[in-house]
Amino acid sequence: MGMFDKMKEAKNMYSNIKKAQNEINKIKVEGVSGAGAVRVVVKGNHQIVSISIDEEASKGNKKILEDYIVAACNDAMNKLEKETKEKMGSVMNLPGGMKLPF
Repeated sequence: MGMFDKMKEAKNMYSNIKKAQNEINKIKVEGVSGAGAVRVVVKGNHQIVSISIDEEASKGNKKILEDYIVAACNDAMNKLEKETKEKMGSVMNLPGGMKLPF
């Protein structure tokens, strides 16, 4: 493979990565805990968009509510990681199940 081919391949890879980043930025996932008592929405860039707390849960034990918030955030982050890997794999044309370093 010549130098021109390698440069073309690198340009294509960069283009695919940019495309994947744009797709990831569009992702929004919802994490839930406490049987729906707490809901957290997270964007593809890992920013929390919203947190919703059920009226009853907000009146309950503070420690339990804190645990629900943490659990909902972790649920959302796990879903985001899974969706991000799927998007990156499809845009980068990687075989299913292949792990990415990010």
